[in-house]
Amino acid sequence: MPSSGPTSGPPDPHLTAAWLAAIIDSSADAIISKDLRGIITSWNQAAEKIFGYTAAEMVGTPLLRLIPGDRQGEETLILDQVGRGEKVETFETRRLTKAGHLIDIAVTASPIRDATGRVVGVSKIARDITAMKSREREIARLSRLYAALSQVNQAIVMSPTQDQLLRKVCEVLVGFGGFRLAWIGWHDPVTRQLVPVAVWGDENGYVQGIRVYADERPEGRGPSGQAFRSGRPCITNNLDGDPLSLPWRTEMSRRGLHASAALPVRCRNEVCAVLNVYSEEPGFFQDKEIALLVEAAGDISFGLDNFRRNEEREAAQRQVQQEHEFSEAMLNSLPGVLYLYDQSGRFLRWNRNFETVTGYTAAEIAKMHPLDFFGGTDKALVAARIQEVFTRKVSAVEAGLVSKDGRVTPYYFTGVATRFADRDCLVGVGIDISARVQAEAALREARDGLEHKVAERTAELEAARARAEAADQIKSAFLATMSHELRTPLNSIIGFTGILLQGLAGPLNAEQTKQLGMVRGSARHLLELINDVLDISKIEAGQLEVHAEPFDLPEAIARVTAMMQAQAEKKGLTLVTTVAPGLGEMVSDRRRVEQVLLNLINNAIKFTERGGVTLTVERLEDFQPVYGTAPAPAVRFRVADTGIGIKPEHLPKLFQPFRQIDTGLTRTHEGTGLGLVICRRLCVLMGGTISVASEWNQGSIFTATLPLRKPTALP
Repeated sequence: MPSSGPTSGPPDPHLTAAWLAAIIDSSADAIISKDLRGIITSWNQAAEKIFGYTAAEMVGTPLLRLIPGDRQGEETLILDQVGRGEKVETFETRRLTKAGHLIDIAVTASPIRDATGRVVGVSKIARDITAMKSREREIARLSRLYAALSQVNQAIVMSPTQDQLLRKVCEVLVGFGGFRLAWIGWHDPVTRQLVPVAVWGDENGYVQGIRVYADERPEGRGPSGQAFRSGRPCITNNLDGDPLSLPWRTEMSRRGLHASAALPVRCRNEVCAVLNVYSEEPGFFQDKEIALLVEAAGDISFGLDNFRRNEEREAAQRQVQQEHEFSEAMLNSLPGVLYLYDQSGRFLRWNRNFETVTGYTAAEIAKMHPLDFFGGTDKALVAARIQEVFTRKVSAVEAGLVSKDGRVTPYYFTGVATRFADRDCLVGVGIDISARVQAEAALREARDGLEHKVAERTAELEAARARAEAADQIKSAFLATMSHELRTPLNSIIGFTGILLQGLAGPLNAEQTKQLGMVRGSARHLLELINDVLDISKIEAGQLEVHAEPFDLPEAIARVTAMMQAQAEKKGLTLVTTVAPGLGEMVSDRRRVEQVLLNLINNAIKFTERGGVTLTVERLEDFQPVYGTAPAPAVRFRVADTGIGIKPEHLPKLFQPFRQIDTGLTRTHEGTGLGLVICRRLCVLMGGTISVASEWNQGSIFTATLPLRKPTALP
């Protein structure tokens, strides 16, 4: 006895395919499939948004069009690995958009197998990580610059001579700041030349081989000369396009130098040198980078002033008195906090800024321990770094400095082991990094806000899309109804004019016959236009159905060519038909198959003035128009003409509703522009495809491929 409970069975393959398609189109990641030649076979909505190309533009084309020239080898490696049945794990790379922009993406590739397990294609998932990579690069760049600034301050403290300081500054800017080249040009008042006194990153001696001046001669009008004369930074974010860089442009371009910053360095408030840094990245120098470099140049100026003061004291006082005065001046002049204490934690020296920042008096600081200025977990962290200085000679740490009133300020502290008054001591510098911390927080907040705005905008666009689809369905239903209403009186007009032309209502003179013939011709043309509008409206409204029934395919082809023969002969054209042997019965909608052929042949005749039209019909054994359907026998119709052809820029318009290539008041060919659209929609409804190949002034070939039987989904 059959059970009365719920039953189960295999899932509907059509519903499963639709469900999978919906999942793919709803994904935020680009999901792309291609065959083993690299030809794209599917392209979801996210791919359209990320790369800017529609599915119609991409399907059937090579994926290589998205890959920059220097990365095209990646495609070969992916196809080789997937062809062996292996998955390509996620890797980061760059791709080109339709607009020509480079974007960062994360890519995963997996093999696509057929029912036998054979690898037949590649499935790719691509995620747009451009914004994330941009944020990472920005944070990394600023972190490098902050580290370089800290190292510059350390160099100011630790360098024993001016030459060592300037050389160390250039080394730090290249090694920590990420610049390609850094050099300092010292002004020679006799020759007016900016002589390189410190260089780093110049492997081939480029800087020593050039001549840069501080006056108005051509070699002095570049960024370095301008910075020296004006006393202000001179930023050039595009050296290749800056006319003032012309004397050095060729060599700089050859070495990959595309942006530069020249900053004046002062001694006793007078410009004495120029700090020059170069980047490989055009547009590198923005507000934050410039501010940090200005601070670095100011620190160098401060260091140079210190050297000058030290030299003057050596000339005026004894060595011990000079060192004492220099150390006092240095302690009290540094923009950050500076301190010196022994291994027991007793403060021996500190600058006035240390008192200002902490709020403690000199007498109070003298009785305090360095760890008294920290709280929470920072205290243990700082204690470990202090011990590291005394064991490894140098260390650094970021921690919150607690002032007397309880206020906590983020600082970057450096410490170096030294000997002072015959005991082991630690000398250190603290730099307020509040601006950097606030900038990082602001960047995180901006990122979160942007993600929220993107989500809101996505919801708005989805709602707008739903409204547009509803409006389109209403329009299609309206056109379908009106087309039916218009066809009835037109059929009456055609019928009555036919009766009159046959003389059934009485004899007509020549002029009446001519005029009635024009009326009937116009009515028939209008009826054809309305039929096209009715078909496309039914398709868009989802009301058009195809009925699969057996019919004799060669007979249908002969019927169509017989109908079009007179039209071809009227224009003096040949119409040749070649049908492959073995084609017999076809199970499809005969009327719609004939409609596709009539449209294609009619178009070919319409746009051909000399030569002829050829219809070639052949059988295919393994046709698979859509992924997920089983390969099956099919028939391929090729309609070739010797007409005017189609320009490449016009090809995308062919299958768009109400679009004709020769639009406007001067066009010579009548029609709605719906014929090819209807052909394409009908081919899709019958499980097939249609495509075009054309060469301007040479002719066109339209190819429609239809299954001989109704397609079936893969199990």
